[in-house]
Amino acid sequence: MAEPQRLETRLDRLWAEWIEFRDIAVKSGDMQDGIAAGKAWSRWLAEFVPDRGIRQAVHGAGQSQE
Repeated sequence: MAEPQRLETRLDRLWAEWIEFRDIAVKSGDMQDGIAAGKAWSRWLAEFVPDRGIRQAVHGAGQSQE
């Protein structure tokens, strides 16, 4: 019998995105890459802010991958 696989959660995906963007920024040293990594970090942190208004004010209203 096959073992059940763990499904990826939103937190898993956001964490993986941040790690990817951070690694790119560290390797390139480019500020735009650093900004992209910062936005990815912000999206991950936003998952822990229970108040929707505060989350949108601090972390942005959209989920764009800029």
